[in-house]
Amino acid sequence: MEPVNRKNINNPLPEGKFEFWRYLLLIIIIVGVTLVAQALLLVIASFLEGTMDFNLFPPITLLWVTMLPFAALLIFLVPGIRLLHQQSIKSVFTQKTIFNWKLLTTSAIIWFVLSGVADIIISILQPGNYVFSFSLFSFLPYMLIALLLIAFQITAEEVLFRSYLLHGLTRLFRYRWLGITLQAILFGVLHGANPEVTSYGLLTTMPFYIGIGLLLGWLSLRSKGLEIALGLHFANNLYATSMVTFSESAIPSPAIFTITNYQPETGLVAFVIIAIIFAVIITKST
Repeated sequence: MEPVNRKNINNPLPEGKFEFWRYLLLIIIIVGVTLVAQALLLVIASFLEGTMDFNLFPPITLLWVTMLPFAALLIFLVPGIRLLHQQSIKSVFTQKTIFNWKLLTTSAIIWFVLSGVADIIISILQPGNYVFSFSLFSFLPYMLIALLLIAFQITAEEVLFRSYLLHGLTRLFRYRWLGITLQAILFGVLHGANPEVTSYGLLTTMPFYIGIGLLLGWLSLRSKGLEIALGLHFANNLYATSMVTFSESAIPSPAIFTITNYQPETGLVAFVIIAIIFAVIITKST
């Protein structure tokens, strides 16, 4: 791998002040805020549901307990970058002249459609494994809340990993691919407590999280912005919430279909194929 000199590193990255202490201080702040928010939400949920057992919470309660800490993270992270690093808010989201909403929408549509096609193929290969479980009265209120909370969650994660950490690690190590790889590993570690990781093991679940982190990191640096990453991430989580779910999902929901016997190896193969097709299509359109 060829080293990237300082000039080449800074060219596509935002301008500002990026001393190590600034990163350390802001990371301490956002970690503290997120943990406090999570603890408060768990206390509130336990009071409302009459139990301290997280596993007994209904889907809507699990949704806001899981997602609202990301809103708190985002509220402190973006102003923190502006104040501590003196970086413009626009450059947090894109280094282009304007934020490309069309690219975000295109990214979301492509990923959502590819996910649907993959599940159709898998359902044909696995007859009876996809069960129609749609309930209008459960689905509508859940999705009304989920749409907003997923937007907060994916924006917080993309700003943190594909903007703040990706740019910071790229500056620190002077290799773009090292920055991409490290933020992807950190992204995987963040999801290590998800229930599917416990149920199916690291070897079949971590490749998905790290893989999608690599894909989003590469596309974010290549396109000089978060538009593709935000679109893909939103579509992925929306699809997992609304269309197909399984019992150990990180986002348990009253989705339209439920997989009775989820096979993570099949899901991983499907992800790799979808990711390759997506990368080819989106790079040709940008």
